[in-house]
Amino acid sequence: MNDTPLFDYVESERRKKIGMGKSASPSHRKALLGIARDIAVNYAISNYGFCTADDVARIMQEKGYNYSDLGNAAGSIFKGNDWNFTGQYVKSNKVSAHRRDIKVWELKEEPPC
Repeated sequence: MNDTPLFDYVESERRKKIGMGKSASPSHRKALLGIARDIAVNYAISNYGFCTADDVARIMQEKGYNYSDLGNAAGSIFKGNDWNFTGQYVKSNKVSAHRRDIKVWELKEEPPC
């Protein structure tokens, strides 16, 4: 459960300043994308090789990151040669996604240790 109150002027201002600082830093989004990609790989390794954007978003939230901070970069999590689209879709459980279909991705092979 989230213990943050729904309305809190001071906390709202604090988070606004943090967010503005992050968005002003071009490297922030790149670093966050790297974190999201690592989460996707690690999740797939423990989930028979499969992962969705919802899986990444959930784990990022559990680790204290905000998936929405990725912005358009979220579309690049599964880009590259490490992933294959399985041809399957599942319904997203993210409230903001309105149950739209999202792709199921498969990790091509476990990366070397």
